[in-house]
Amino acid sequence: MPRSKGVGRGQRAPERDCDRGPNGLLSLRGHAVCPYKQRRFCFLRSSPPKSSSMHLFIKLVAATTVTLTLVGTAFVIAAEPAPGEPTPAAVPAGESAATPADPAAVVVKINGVAISRAELDRTMRPLLAKFGSADALSPEQMALVEETAKENLIRTELLYQLAMKQDIPDLEKQVEEQLAIIKSRSASEEEWNDALADNGITLDELREQLKRAILINAFVENDVLPKIQITDAQLQAFYDEHPEAFSKPESMRASHILIGVDAGAGAEEKEKAKRKADEVLAQVKSGADFAELAKSVSTCPSAEQGGDLGEFGRGQMVAPFEDAAFGLDVDAVSEVVETQFGYHIIKATGKSAAEVVPFEEVKERIEKQLKAQDLQQQVMAQVEELRTTSVIELPDRNQ
Repeated sequence: MPRSKGVGRGQRAPERDCDRGPNGLLSLRGHAVCPYKQRRFCFLRSSPPKSSSMHLFIKLVAATTVTLTLVGTAFVIAAEPAPGEPTPAAVPAGESAATPADPAAVVVKINGVAISRAELDRTMRPLLAKFGSADALSPEQMALVEETAKENLIRTELLYQLAMKQDIPDLEKQVEEQLAIIKSRSASEEEWNDALADNGITLDELREQLKRAILINAFVENDVLPKIQITDAQLQAFYDEHPEAFSKPESMRASHILIGVDAGAGAEEKEKAKRKADEVLAQVKSGADFAELAKSVSTCPSAEQGGDLGEFGRGQMVAPFEDAAFGLDVDAVSEVVETQFGYHIIKATGKSAAEVVPFEEVKERIEKQLKAQDLQQQVMAQVEELRTTSVIELPDRNQ
């Protein structure tokens, strides 16, 4: 179906896999769209790439300036500096960031806890992955990535030290359960061992990372979350201050019958397709069932659904189709509409005017968002408070 070529705000670049809705159609922002479009161009929000067998995402906590995830079995606190917070200084080109180092070498100590070069390298991997390849970075950029990863490790260690006193009687059992989940994603023992090697981590180190994750999660749930209270006044204020976030644009639902024409077709072939579309339109006007005609003559895969395209808004279809569709009253049928896909007969099956979603419908969602923001701030506040009384040693800066 002729979707607009423009990628809408918030959409990702096209990928091979696309989500399918409950009716089997490809989906965009929760709406069904005609699968035919994917044959020409596809700007649908696609499924995220499958994680490797070593990726385990445990529910932790995100801070305003940090995001905690277990990526490749190593915690990464990765984010932009908070306003007013100094950006880590880049190490001059040619120094430690650009030269190979002993994996066992200590790169930082936090209250006596040594962090090795190997741990730093693991933490750098997801940061470097954002650039595609480390080879694409200058020495200065690589040094900045290293300093950012080092800062992530410091914050993560401080967070773990806050969580160490959590009492979890079945901690070891939980660790083994999480380990089993990760291992189950490998098809064989060989693949499992390769995954460990690829991530530069041993089985014991992985167990330790999982233990830390569970303790941190317990700390957040037991010591931070109970202190967070969001009032109805805060919810209403957020709703009132962000009207654009709760507006629903005009939309409609339509079905169509497509008599397709290849882009390189000649005048004779186009004329033949136009005559056929005119004949189909005459049948519709004579009372023939639109859905049954779509199933029998439409060249769009939406024919399987009687031509149903689902709901869509302005800007999602190519202009000729959109103009004709939105100009119809509900249950009305268009004249033959030409687009680069061929000739369409469109039937409007529903319309929704632009509206603002009522507060009560989004109240729960706002509460979750505000709680997450408060959680982020409180966790970071505790980490920074511990930092003020901590001893952090950077051996490479003391040489």
